[in-house]
Amino acid sequence: MGEHEQGRGTAVVSVRVDRPVEAAWAALTEPSGLGKWFGAADGPLRAGEVTRVEFGDGDYFVIRTDRVVPNCLVEFRWRFLGTGPESLVRWEVRGTGAGCEVTVTDHEPRRDDEGVRELVEGWCDFLSRLRVHLTTGAESRYDWRSDIDGSVDVPLGRELLAPRAVQRWLPIATDGFGPRWFFIVDDEGPRRFEIADWHNDEREELTFQIMVPGTAGRTDCAVRVRRAGDVQRLGFSHTGWRGLGLPDERARGLRARFAATWAATMGNLKESERAR
Repeated sequence: MGEHEQGRGTAVVSVRVDRPVEAAWAALTEPSGLGKWFGAADGPLRAGEVTRVEFGDGDYFVIRTDRVVPNCLVEFRWRFLGTGPESLVRWEVRGTGAGCEVTVTDHEPRRDDEGVRELVEGWCDFLSRLRVHLTTGAESRYDWRSDIDGSVDVPLGRELLAPRAVQRWLPIATDGFGPRWFFIVDDEGPRRFEIADWHNDEREELTFQIMVPGTAGRTDCAVRVRRAGDVQRLGFSHTGWRGLGLPDERARGLRARFAATWAATMGNLKESERAR
């Protein structure tokens, strides 16, 4: 596995496999191939088309493919949960005798060095799964993530963590003294979850816990705001889903409901800031 950084905001990772170019190309661009090592795609990667890739736990990417050179390269833009910062991604395939080399280049201009390191680690994992699938023919996708995370960019100067601002974009309700409930509203109907340990410095970080009825555990939420170039980036993490003591399928389903709520919340915040 090869990995390196190439300029600010760019991660480059490559892997060699003992399989022909055509096999790697199908795994990178066709739903039947992508579903074996990456995620469930609702269509192939074709220039000018939009594809959604889901991971079975509520996470997904929205992909807009810009350029395709068959058996050579595909260039696209994508956003995690449909709201994250847009990354420019290139998948390249090059023949190496009896096998081939797949190289990923992932660029986002506002990404800091820590973000690049995290992307290199993530792409090393994905490409190792690609190599396993191409080498053995087996499905090598990850099961589901215990953490939910995402982000959205908004203009500088917005007081996103001020108490009144938080109540406008976060799906919470108060009991007259402070935030008490976090709400989910989806096809399964509305449901509220009790909030505990709410801490808000009103500048950079908000943390709280969400109680899950019928379990002995709590899930931990953190919302952080930092400057990213000419915008401010609001990022969230919601962790602890595997520690609730729930059956695996139930925990994954509940996680997916919360992931959808967080994605909708980030999307609504993005749209409201765009309208201002």
